[in-house]
Amino acid sequence: MKIVNVLKYGFRLASLNLKLWSLLYMVNLLFAGLVVVPLLYYLGDKLAFTKATDRLIGGFDFTLFNDFLNQHPEFLRLMSTQTIVVGILFILLYIFLTGGILTRLKNTETDLHRLGNFWMGCGKYFFRLLRLFFYFTLIHLSIAGLFIAIFSWSVAGGLDYFTSEAAIFYRAKICFFSYIFFALFFFMVHDYAKVMVVSKNHRLVFREFWSAFKFVSKNIRTTFGLYLLLFGCFVLTTTLYGILDGWIHRMGIPSLVLFLTGQIYVLLQIGFKLINLGSILNNVKINNE
Repeated sequence: MKIVNVLKYGFRLASLNLKLWSLLYMVNLLFAGLVVVPLLYYLGDKLAFTKATDRLIGGFDFTLFNDFLNQHPEFLRLMSTQTIVVGILFILLYIFLTGGILTRLKNTETDLHRLGNFWMGCGKYFFRLLRLFFYFTLIHLSIAGLFIAIFSWSVAGGLDYFTSEAAIFYRAKICFFSYIFFALFFFMVHDYAKVMVVSKNHRLVFREFWSAFKFVSKNIRTTFGLYLLLFGCFVLTTTLYGILDGWIHRMGIPSLVLFLTGQIYVLLQIGFKLINLGSILNNVKINNE
C-alpha cells in the first residue's frame, strides 16, 4: 500500500508539472536535432539523396550499409568520434537538467506556475551532481570488474576442466544476473542520493551517498519494489515501441508515423523520469517526518 501511495504522489507531481514536461521534451528534441541533422546531410551528400538514403534511414539495410562503409571508410571514424562526443555531452546535459528537475519538484507545492527555480537549480546543483556521478561511475566500474573477475575465476581451465560449454554458459548467466541486481541497486541509491543532495541542499555529496545507501537498505522493500515497478514500466514501453517500430517498417507506413510514435515514446520516458524522482522525493519526505 505504501508503494502505491508513493507512486500516486509521483504521478501527481508529474501531472502538475506539464510545463516542465514540455520543456524537457523540447530540450531532448533540440539535442537530437543537433546530432541527427548533420548525419542525415552527410548521408544525403554521399548517397546523393537517392532511394538508398531512404533505405538506410527508414530501416536498417545491412548490405547497403556494408557497401557504404567500403566506399566511405571515414564514416566509421566520424561515427566513433561523434558517438563519444555526443555521449559525454548528453551525460553533462542530463546532470545539468537533473538539478533543475529536482528543484522544481521540491517547490511544486509553493511555486507551481514559474520555471525560474528550474534554471536556478540547474546551475546551483550541477557540480555537486557531477561529483556524485563520478563516485557512482567508479562504483559501477568496480562492481563490473568484480563480477568479471569472479566469472574468470569460476571458468578457469575452460573446456579442459568442464565437460561442455553449457556449464560455462550457466556460470556466465549467474554472474550476469547477479551483476544486474547489484547495478540496479546502486542506480537506485544514486537516484536517492541525488534527491537528498537537492532536498537537503548539502555540499558534501559523499555524505548524502552514504545517507542514501542506509535509507535504501533500511527501506529495501519499498524502495526496491517501487524501483522495479517503474523499471518494469520502462521495459514494457520500450518493448512495445520496438514491436510497433518493426511493424511500421514491415507495413511500409510513412516515416512521419514512425517519427510521431518515437516522440510519444520520448514523452513517456520523460514522464517516467519525473514520476520516479517525484516518488523518491515523497518517500524520503515521509520517512524523515
